[in-house]
Amino acid sequence: MNKKTLSFFRICHQWIGLIGGWFLFLIFISGTISIFDKEITQWMQPELGQHPIAKTISSKALNQSFASWEKYKHIHKNLIALPTDRDPYIRVLHFQDNMLQGVVIDPREGNILPVRATGGGYFIDSLHNNLFIGRYIGGAIVLIIGIAFLLVLISGVIIYLPTLIKNAFFIYHKPTTLRFKSDIHTITGLFFLPFLFIVCISGILFLAPRYMPNGAPPPISTPPKQAAIKQQPPELLPLLKKAETHFNSMPSSIVFTKKEIKFFEGDQQHIARFKNYISFDKKTGQPTSSSTNITPLTLLNKTLLRIHTVRAGDILLRIVFATMGLFSSILIAYGLLFYSQKKRNSQLSTRSIPRLYVDKTIEGINIGIIMGSLIAITTLLWLNRLLPVSLTDRMHWEIRGFFITFFLIICCGIIASLCDKIKLVWISLMGILSSLCLFLPFLDYIQTGRYLNAAINNHNYLYVTIDAIIFLFGVVFLRLYFYIQKKGKN
Repeated sequence: MNKKTLSFFRICHQWIGLIGGWFLFLIFISGTISIFDKEITQWMQPELGQHPIAKTISSKALNQSFASWEKYKHIHKNLIALPTDRDPYIRVLHFQDNMLQGVVIDPREGNILPVRATGGGYFIDSLHNNLFIGRYIGGAIVLIIGIAFLLVLISGVIIYLPTLIKNAFFIYHKPTTLRFKSDIHTITGLFFLPFLFIVCISGILFLAPRYMPNGAPPPISTPPKQAAIKQQPPELLPLLKKAETHFNSMPSSIVFTKKEIKFFEGDQQHIARFKNYISFDKKTGQPTSSSTNITPLTLLNKTLLRIHTVRAGDILLRIVFATMGLFSSILIAYGLLFYSQKKRNSQLSTRSIPRLYVDKTIEGINIGIIMGSLIAITTLLWLNRLLPVSLTDRMHWEIRGFFITFFLIICCGIIASLCDKIKLVWISLMGILSSLCLFLPFLDYIQTGRYLNAAINNHNYLYVTIDAIIFLFGVVFLRLYFYIQKKGKN
């Protein structure tokens, strides 16, 4: 390969990787967490812990679900999510304010369960899919970032793979050298390359159809029309039994159209994202249509989409994907920090004053994006426990707290970098992050202890498990805090 072509790929990898990396770190972190979106939503609604997990669905619960659905049927996207092993409650959901939200219903008793208003895992999922900007505008931004990330991966392979093979995976033994850090970044990227390619391509395939000429137009919510005659609610339980027999498993959701009731197959039944369904006539209750066979190309597409969303499989598969997502986030963060250190170590005499301040600002943004994402997500969990349950617009105050924290940390990173206080800001932010993680389980018990005890009595250990995981991350961040502090003294 000639030098001009190689130089072009280096520029692509450096600058597209830098600017795209600012978004990619948040996208990867939120995507990793959203693998457990249902569990996060339950944790952020601790009141659910006092209700025993029901094994059956009653006719009363389905009737209450339909009555709750009718209040939001004018909104473009709405459905009834049926109980699963991961989320054993009925949720009547509608898409509003860039995410799903709704009420929770006891599957056995049929009453609406009083829970705190929260974005939960739905907010994290929206952050991953469209940066919480909007399904179409935010989705377009994420799609562009996904295409840019694909270019970064391809350019990285072209630039570094030949050198890596030539040196037979030799790594310089001095950890302080830039070459050592470059090799670590390269080998880590090579190890996770198949995962990164699959996630990137499947993400593009998921978003791209929205912007095709035959794609669906942006959803528009219309005000509810005043009905002259109130329709009799359909008998859902017999239809649910028929759908369960058809799928040989419990359906995952119910969607209503003007003339039909659609039952969709559960998430965990296939490795591909089939969206199998069976429809019944609203009046007669007779089957009207069902999903049909698909082409091999469509099967490949749906398989990639299902791998991306990690809906099939058990908890072990989700843990494996979350681990790969976590290390991919570290890879992106490492690349951002490597860029900053490379610029910092360059000769000051070769850089003009404006360029020097630009490089310092970029380093501050890199620090702010990495630490801001982590601290803001942890702050979101703290606000979930600290904000009064009766607070008006409570859910949006949680989200506002997330973004205020995120942009505040970015500003702190930029100011510290311009003032040459890099190590100080790293130590301070890492100390804040570790403290937030370490003390959150104690805050959780102080604020919601009776719900936690009730959950344990009901053999529901989800809340304790998530608290333990957060505490474990706090220990890891505390270890990093002492490492950075020790390194700063040397």
